[in-house]
Order: sequence, then C-alpha cells, then structure tokens
Amino acid sequence: MQCWVHIKRVSAKSLCEVIENRTPCGLFLAKEGHKWVAVDNSIGDAWTEEFPRKRQAVRWLRGMFEVGV
Repeated sequence: MQCWVHIKRVSAKSLCEVIENRTPCGLFLAKEGHKWVAVDNSIGDAWTEEFPRKRQAVRWLRGMFEVGV
C-alpha cells in the first residue's frame, strides 16, 4: 500500500474518520478549537497528538521530534 507523504489539512470530522477507520494513509492536520490535532496514519496506525501551535504539529508530523521524549 502506497501512502502520501505530504500533510493534508482536513476537517475535524474527517480526522475522526481517519482515526476510526485507519484509512486513508497519510499525514493529517486539523484545527479543533484552540488546538491542532495531528495524525500520522502513514502506515495505518493513526498515531495522534494534540498541539497548541500549528508549527509544532507540522514539525511532529515531519518527524522532527517525538512527543514525551
């Protein structure tokens, strides 16, 4: 299965569907209230993190740092 490598901005509803269904593959970002939710579903695991700033979410999706390390 081939996955997209660019970050796709989606609605909160679409992001929930990615998390629940684990499809489609890719990197996703949504604004929910005052936070940014990032989902790395590049291999179908739907890793999800919340960030106060968009820049942090994008950096995490690009693999520039790990949360909790």
